[in-house]
Amino acid sequence: MEIYNLKYGTQLATLRGKFRLTKGDEKSMITVGDKVNCQLSQGSSEWSIDSIEERKNTIIRKSDYNELQILCSNVDRIGIIASLIDPETKVGFIDRCLAACHHSGIPALIIFTKSDLVLDKTEVLEKVSIYRNLGYDCRIVSALNGEGIDSVRAELDKKVTFFVGNSGSGKSTLLNLLSGSDIQKVSLISKSTRKGKHTTTNSFLYPINEVTSIIDSPGIKEWGLLHLEKADVLESFPELKIEKKDCIHFNCCDASDDCAMMTKLNSPEVSDERRKSMESMLESLQRPYRIRTGNFITGKLKKEKSKYERKEKRKKRQNYE
Repeated sequence: MEIYNLKYGTQLATLRGKFRLTKGDEKSMITVGDKVNCQLSQGSSEWSIDSIEERKNTIIRKSDYNELQILCSNVDRIGIIASLIDPETKVGFIDRCLAACHHSGIPALIIFTKSDLVLDKTEVLEKVSIYRNLGYDCRIVSALNGEGIDSVRAELDKKVTFFVGNSGSGKSTLLNLLSGSDIQKVSLISKSTRKGKHTTTNSFLYPINEVTSIIDSPGIKEWGLLHLEKADVLESFPELKIEKKDCIHFNCCDASDDCAMMTKLNSPEVSDERRKSMESMLESLQRPYRIRTGNFITGKLKKEKSKYERKEKRKKRQNYE
């Protein structure tokens, strides 16, 4: 793997075998953003990672019962890159990202891209105002005319920021503009699907200057939330969390009929789009196996469910033994 040091720059390093023995559910023992202690092997140009420092935070997604993925660590800000058009980033994706940010305690910055492609500017303001009115820091940018770039650059100064978004949302383009150089490859939108093509295949930390870094990540289709509890999801909506103080049960969040947050969710004060987004997230917590659109037609859904159930039976047997 590659490591970065201010003095030595980017170097190749190997992870000592002892770390592999302690691997848990996560895909990898080490992730982008980790701070590691290394030494140069004698008579070799390759470094070895001796230890990993304790993380101050992590950002996680989990889309399947056995698929816990730590996307990054030790970051100051999550930059949610949401394209306004071509392709349009769905509200549901933004809300899932915000739920993960809320759970990790990492502030979110929502960056709406491609504003120059939207003819009706009132549409832009309406979509952005949804999140601004909820207290989120939002910026509107355009790679074509430079709108908002300086504002984002100033906000990310002296921070480590993790960029996340769908393929084609403009993460790599924005990174190039902020760095002032073509450090990341970009790609055109597919003409047939009007969706983005993968240009970033691995997460990578790019030092913008000595005190500022941006982590660019591969495009994500859906942010799995299986590592969260129902309470985490409900409280990630600011307009619902404020109702938490009226709950008569401590640490309840069973979403019963008399739940203050659920009552607010079903009130006219919450838009239909926000309500559908929350309902989708809550429903996904009840299905701890991967669901894709075509699964209902091909029957793969049953296979995924059976695979999950077999896994759960094995876990119960092991616990009993």
